[in-house]
Amino acid sequence: MSNLLNSTLSVINVGLSHFADSLDAQGIPTARVKWSPPAGGDPVLARFLRSGLQSIAQKVEEANARAFKHIINAEPYWVGIKRARDVVPGMEPNVILHSGPPISWDRMAPVQQKGILGAVQHEKLAEDEAGALRLVESGAISVRSAMDMGVAGAGAGIVSPSMVVNVCRERNTGKEAYCVPFEGRVGLGVWGVYNPEVEATLHRIETVLGPAIDKALAASDGIPVRNIIAQGLQMNDDTHTRQTAEGYILVSEIVPLLLQADLSNAILQECVDLFVSSERWFHPLGIASALSVLKGIKGMEYCTLLSTMCGNAVDYGIQVSCLGDRWFTSPSPYLTGMYLSPKWSQKDAVPWMGDSCIVEAYGLGAFSGAAAPAVIRLRGGSYQDGIQQSEEMKQITTGVNYNYPIPLLGFSGPPTGIDILKVGMTGITPLAHGGIISHQGGQIGAGVVRLPFECFRDAIHGVSERYGLQA
Repeated sequence: MSNLLNSTLSVINVGLSHFADSLDAQGIPTARVKWSPPAGGDPVLARFLRSGLQSIAQKVEEANARAFKHIINAEPYWVGIKRARDVVPGMEPNVILHSGPPISWDRMAPVQQKGILGAVQHEKLAEDEAGALRLVESGAISVRSAMDMGVAGAGAGIVSPSMVVNVCRERNTGKEAYCVPFEGRVGLGVWGVYNPEVEATLHRIETVLGPAIDKALAASDGIPVRNIIAQGLQMNDDTHTRQTAEGYILVSEIVPLLLQADLSNAILQECVDLFVSSERWFHPLGIASALSVLKGIKGMEYCTLLSTMCGNAVDYGIQVSCLGDRWFTSPSPYLTGMYLSPKWSQKDAVPWMGDSCIVEAYGLGAFSGAAAPAVIRLRGGSYQDGIQQSEEMKQITTGVNYNYPIPLLGFSGPPTGIDILKVGMTGITPLAHGGIISHQGGQIGAGVVRLPFECFRDAIHGVSERYGLQA
């Protein structure tokens, strides 16, 4: 014992980091090992995962392999910008969409409520917010989850029939998914903000810019999104918080099509200005493309991969391939990261809100953390932390997507295909990058969130019920 006390200590800290923090403060070298209890510490669930699945284990393995093959072979293309009412199935004149799983009006976060009331006014169904509220409370407006309609709603996820959406189509299956284009740092679709300035921007996008860009895309075969993502991941993008390179690459793809589209010089100039004004223009294309790919595994028998993951600032929800449209929810978690001003903190932020984390289910965002050291730095991390983050996510996924080689992973691809059974077995839940949104709407920071275990636990029980197993 005396030798131990008098020698130089090298400590391995497993699990909770508080002990390592104390040792770091004393200058003692400490290796931190992330650890979570199997099955989230639930012994009944742990026993079920070890033995209760044996009767369907081979079928699950084969189904997950088929789903993974579909994901890595998928070819999402950006093929148009259309009015939501013209392309989204079931988009009736009184339907307004929001991000996250379904939620009643009385439980909804105020920022989403305000966005929906703004959308009612944008549709000219009410003259003011008070009139819009009366329509919503009377049931005259149908408020629905965007994901239930095949739409990915970033942030607040507000989509109304007149708003235009990017159309992304997966070539092998023909399945389409949709996401509103980037309106700017203040807007209705993502931030839930509505005012005369926002209305003017929406009108310009819907009547001039959207149709012009759609015309350019219609005259081509569309723009292959997978190629842009592959290049972006080698240029420090993660396709969630950061799309700087992908935005510039998109400009090089769309501008030649615009030049060939027989547009007036004024409209052409305005379209180009729109694309070069912000790299965020690629963000909704990444989201819609990921959803178009994952639609191809939804409803696949015995497949235990996630087909949907999203939140609405109150509930976080997931859907599992073999369980179709069934939702499993938990309280939505808060992001941790960097705020854009020292005047802001978590008290100013809503919990996770948005469908953009669908890119994580496709192997991007936090799963590609090793590709984007600049994103990891937002929360004080280093490039080594990005590598460790991607390596950790390998423990809960089916394989790596070789279409997206990442230099810091030895040009291996990101971990892809989140398997709820592996989440249960390891106790490790997915991470997601994202923007921190304020109660008033608008972005006030960026960071990362670890998803709640409870919805995964309930989904595993859902699988056991589906196949008559004893949990």
